[in-house]
Amino acid sequence: MKDWAVAWKAFVGVLVGLATHLWGAWDNLMTALVILIVLDVVTGFLRAAIQGELSSKESYRGILKKVLIFIVIAVAVQVDTLTGMRDVARNVVAGFYCASEGLSVLENAVAAGMPVPEFLRDALKQINEKKFTKGVS
Repeated sequence: MKDWAVAWKAFVGVLVGLATHLWGAWDNLMTALVILIVLDVVTGFLRAAIQGELSSKESYRGILKKVLIFIVIAVAVQVDTLTGMRDVARNVVAGFYCASEGLSVLENAVAAGMPVPEFLRDALKQINEKKFTKGVS
């Protein structure tokens, strides 16, 4: 029994080490990003269900896009490592995707017929517009 516990702890330790190497330290920004991604997937599914447009193909494409977010963040972490910027690129990229995912959650809610407070829409629209006006595409 102890051998399994030790093996499991070693396995989890290796996974955490790899994740930290790929995506940097786990902080509030990454926690927010994961939460927003999960909320986007859930609200997207609910939106499609309410509108009668559930599609496994679309769901699969959406999940693949979420995986790509983490790949882009891994690239940003490597840019930080190579340039010595200490999480600047990673934080900009993760913040960009937080804004995008947050806006998508609100869009899903509105499309599903839910009212969304105007100040939330306005705040996320401003964040979303800024990501394009600063030369990020």
